[in-house]
Amino acid sequence: MTEPFDLNRSIFEDCPDDLGEQDFHFGLLVVGMGSMEGVEVARAFAVAGDCLLDTALKMRETWEAAYPILFCYRHALELYLKAVIPEDTKKTHGLSDLWAALRPHLERRYRPEHVTWLRDRIMEFHNIDPRATAFRYHDSRPQGDPELWCDLDNLKRMVEVMFRALEHIRLASFRQRRQGEAIKS
Repeated sequence: MTEPFDLNRSIFEDCPDDLGEQDFHFGLLVVGMGSMEGVEVARAFAVAGDCLLDTALKMRETWEAAYPILFCYRHALELYLKAVIPEDTKKTHGLSDLWAALRPHLERRYRPEHVTWLRDRIMEFHNIDPRATAFRYHDSRPQGDPELWCDLDNLKRMVEVMFRALEHIRLASFRQRRQGEAIKS
């Protein structure tokens, strides 16, 4: 039998007293809103995009999930870029601006064809959604050609490679900073 549903119950509540004593797959522990690292939030949006895409394919209803899927991936990309650009860089929603802040750091360390590939994929998202609104609102339209095809299997594979590349860049930058700190001490 299902418990009665209380319409007056708050959405966000104090933690249950027995939270540590049971499996809590039924809810979320929301701690300090903002306590996650930027890259963790980027990963979360990437996983959400994957889950939405997999479910849409399974249900054969991809059109209903198109905007949420694309929003999750585009937002994950924005957050990954914000996680890897230098900390003193102005952080905007524009992927083009974020790429411009990151590019000089990549050109010194990575092969030109890899940097070009990453830039081209990022700019695909930027060109269709320069202000991070195209997949969030019903009255905001993607830019450019009004009819484009997006193969979902290709989308998932491309963003996976992009996100892995950005994770690699982040880790390499972290290692380089730590080595620099060790040399100074």
